[in-house]
Amino acid sequence: MKSKFKFVSLFLILVMVLGMFSGCSNKSEETDRSGVDTLDNSSQQAEVLPQTHGGTFKLDGEPLKDDEKVLTTLINADPPPAFNGNPFDVAGLNWSIQPLMFDYLCFFSPYEEQKFTTSLLENYSFEDKVLTMKLKDNLKWSDGSPLTADDILTNFYMYVGRSTVWKYAEKIEKVDDLTVKIEYVSESPLVLNITFVQPIMTPAKVYKEWADQYKEIAETGRVLNEKTNTYAYTEEANKKLGEINNSVLEFKPDPEDVICSGPYVIDGGTTSEILFKANEHFRKDLLVKKVRGLRPGEMTAFATALLEEQYTMENGGLSPDMSAQIDKKFADSMRKVFVPELAQIGYSFNVNKYPLDIPEVRKAICTAVDHKTLVSIAEPGSFLGDTKNTGLLPSLHDSYTKEGFTDTLTDYSYNPQKAEEYLTSIGWEKVNGKWANEKGEVVKITLATINSWPSFMLTGEAMATMLTEFGFDIDFKPMEFGVWNDHTKGDDKMISCMFLAGAATYAHPWESYNDYYITSVRTGWKPLEAGEDRIVTAPTSNKEYNVSEMLNELFNETNGDRINEITQELMTLTNDVCAYMSLIEKAAPLRVHDNNLSLAETSNDKMQKNYYYYGNINNMYAKMINDDEVYFVK
Repeated sequence: MKSKFKFVSLFLILVMVLGMFSGCSNKSEETDRSGVDTLDNSSQQAEVLPQTHGGTFKLDGEPLKDDEKVLTTLINADPPPAFNGNPFDVAGLNWSIQPLMFDYLCFFSPYEEQKFTTSLLENYSFEDKVLTMKLKDNLKWSDGSPLTADDILTNFYMYVGRSTVWKYAEKIEKVDDLTVKIEYVSESPLVLNITFVQPIMTPAKVYKEWADQYKEIAETGRVLNEKTNTYAYTEEANKKLGEINNSVLEFKPDPEDVICSGPYVIDGGTTSEILFKANEHFRKDLLVKKVRGLRPGEMTAFATALLEEQYTMENGGLSPDMSAQIDKKFADSMRKVFVPELAQIGYSFNVNKYPLDIPEVRKAICTAVDHKTLVSIAEPGSFLGDTKNTGLLPSLHDSYTKEGFTDTLTDYSYNPQKAEEYLTSIGWEKVNGKWANEKGEVVKITLATINSWPSFMLTGEAMATMLTEFGFDIDFKPMEFGVWNDHTKGDDKMISCMFLAGAATYAHPWESYNDYYITSVRTGWKPLEAGEDRIVTAPTSNKEYNVSEMLNELFNETNGDRINEITQELMTLTNDVCAYMSLIEKAAPLRVHDNNLSLAETSNDKMQKNYYYYGNINNMYAKMINDDEVYFVK
């Protein structure tokens, strides 16, 4: 064991040294970056080396009947002692492990003609603004108690103030023990997305006391805005919501005591892992009885775990150098595909903080940065983002715009001369190699990033160097996630790395722009008061946009041409505002390390666009469990 660890350590040192040399090479002007991928092109990064089983994901052979066989997957939950069993607590049962523990009413995929596949539901119908859902018979929680319509109501009430459902839901009612009906004020097909996105994780026997309080707010603390046909909370209701939310967050059960609706329950763990065992009362027999969720830790720790072959499957981030080494070392055993996440990585500007409140400064920063070089050093699976900074993922442009539309927008690709023009146009000039404002003052600009996420850390450090060499006074601040989390919610942030304006839940422009302008707590926009609209003025045209009204129309619109018109208006505004520098459209490399693990069939020679291979790894796993598509073969 000691010799194996020594080999791994030496291997990592070699890779990191090689990475340092490649990262320090100052050849940005001479390097050919034409190979940087966009999601519209076939990706060299996504090419799969020759594999055993011919790279096949669906294997021949009967499922192995071995209750002790463990599948190890990647999780991103907090370690003890902070880790707890509250799904609403940031240190609790988060998005990463919820698919393992909690079932969904339906699963969603934007591919293969956007569809919902029932899970807990036997069927559903949506007609005349009424959604009727019928549960499967004989569903049970992990403690053996019945899972009924009362639990579904409890789950929806627990999301009052948390979910978009309550912006559009008029009322929710129990028809019988298996049937729930929700009346909406909208006929938008997006109603199904906002309804089915959350897992069922709050049994009435545990959460009823809080659910009843939320129910009262849903029934008496919301007011319908006749102009937008949406519900908003009264000032008093918002105050009460805060009190109830705080009460909920005081609840920190032992994770092993949590009652689950999904395939697994927690069976122990350490600071590095969580162990899961089969839920004996799950609605179907599991073909994999035990799961080990392994936290990635720092980049070196994660790479070590990969080299020691600790994972069955994972989708963790790696530097290009380390990824290439992993591909080479396991060329004869590893299967790999790239899975779209419909997520966008970039850098947000606090538009309320000097000098980033000046549009020309924001635009100068964007054009002083070599986007293609940054993408080339990011994790494999990183594709060039939207250099027009429209807020919409590049892979959605063709679906929601007319041909040639994006050519009419300002391009913020690498252009140092243009960056200088932006700054000189507002009276800035270089003093001793540094850009000074019209008063002759050099202003320090902070750039915050997460030090444990490769795509953020690697690109953030390189971006800080580029901006410094251009003449900005940059204070680079790599942070632990918790510190970054607090910093980006505060008023003092300036430039911050973040995921923003993704479309993973709805694959629709409304989702992207609602996040960009309304819901994200990390952007520079000021929080809206109850009933207040987001009004944004375009810097160049001085045209005023009521973004809130536009988003409401976009959500409710069913005519495709009108959806595209609204989307193009929002793209035009966002391009001019330039409050977020899009850098990467993210896909995740799904690596399968066990030759005996059979998964849903797919083609591994291109970016995935199908029902199973979409979203985060454990959500994919849950979909395959639903259809008996994941198991070890004999």
